[in-house]
Amino acid sequence: MSADAAGTTRFVADLSGKTDVKVFRLFKPSRLVVDFKDSAFARAAAEAPCPAAGVIQGWRTGAPDKKTARIVLDLAAEGSITERHFLLPAQNGAPWRFVMDIATREGVLDPAPRGIVPVPKAPPAGLRPFQVRKTIVLDPGHGGQDPGAISRSGKYEKHITLKMALETKKLLEKAGYKVVLTRSKDTFVPLRERIRRAFEAKADLFVSLHADSTSNRSARGLSVYTISERASDQEAAELAERENKADILFGVDLGEYHPDVGNILLDLSKKQAMDQSAQYAKHLVREMRKEVALIPNAHRFAGFVVLKSPSIPSVLVELGYLSNAREDKLLQKQSYRHELGKALLRATDAYFKETGY
Repeated sequence: MSADAAGTTRFVADLSGKTDVKVFRLFKPSRLVVDFKDSAFARAAAEAPCPAAGVIQGWRTGAPDKKTARIVLDLAAEGSITERHFLLPAQNGAPWRFVMDIATREGVLDPAPRGIVPVPKAPPAGLRPFQVRKTIVLDPGHGGQDPGAISRSGKYEKHITLKMALETKKLLEKAGYKVVLTRSKDTFVPLRERIRRAFEAKADLFVSLHADSTSNRSARGLSVYTISERASDQEAAELAERENKADILFGVDLGEYHPDVGNILLDLSKKQAMDQSAQYAKHLVREMRKEVALIPNAHRFAGFVVLKSPSIPSVLVELGYLSNAREDKLLQKQSYRHELGKALLRATDAYFKETGY
């Protein structure tokens, strides 16, 4: 905060991205309230000292609901004031900033500086403010000479996962996310290469898409897996073993990470990524349950190679059982894949809202 001789006080807040802002005044005592939609405070901001400057006697933070970060400015004057606020875009290493100038009746506000972004009354159509620059990597399982599971009707898992990824990509991009596919055609991509591509894309989330198969033809239901050195059950262990054999079968060495990836393997980031993966899995299970049948204990753990990204939250979604006649038929339908994609979008939104990541 700063105050000048002309009676204008400036309040500035650093932001992680563009967002929707609402400002209103309250009286007795006199306050200005600033609400940042779909936002949360970093701990440092929430615990920052609240000094006085000019017309501002102090300020404090709060959260009127789970989707809003609030700043309350206590004002020295009960009388007439003028305020103007705007957003400054990130540039030259500086973050996005919210700027508010406050003047008493005697003060005069200068014209807004060049380069400002007027604070919108609502976010741009289809864009969620909290997800600015968020990148999702979708990984359609198998491909090329690796067909994956074969359904009861003779359909290949590799084709189903690619169709699912393309459908989900459209939904996520329409909502404002950047989406990268590890493969966009029927090609074979080694497991470690999929991880490397996620790093190159600077992914905020990695979602690997698969469809299961079992000798029990009555088994059905979607499931979500996150990484663990110890599988949650025997079925999870066997599934991970099958998936991890793909590279061995086609002559790719699983023994080493790509050199560039190896340089950034840090235990701390791995632990954080595992925790964030579990958070995302929680939202996926909740949202998918609204649309489709899930297996018991739908969030499971196993040692999938494709999830061993040390710093990117990663999940593997088994869309259903191709060995089940009903799920085989459903997964062939674009309308069904569309509903799954919408559930994944809702889970992704919920994850970023909760974590503020």
